[in-house]
Amino acid sequence: MRKMLGFGGSHLLYFLADCVDTVMQKTGSRMLFPVYSKLLVRSADVENWGGGGGAWGAMWAGQK
Repeated sequence: MRKMLGFGGSHLLYFLADCVDTVMQKTGSRMLFPVYSKLLVRSADVENWGGGGGAWGAMWAGQK
């Protein structure tokens, strides 16, 4: 259950960060960068809490 929550939460936060990035790209504003950065960090935190395999799992797997 914990791994499933970590996976879902990680993907949700990553998706929200992508939405914030899209807004920043379209408006040319960097004002939302702190929100974007916090969402990415929290996404990785939630994945780690859940035991891995979330939004960041595939990216880190290639670097090990």
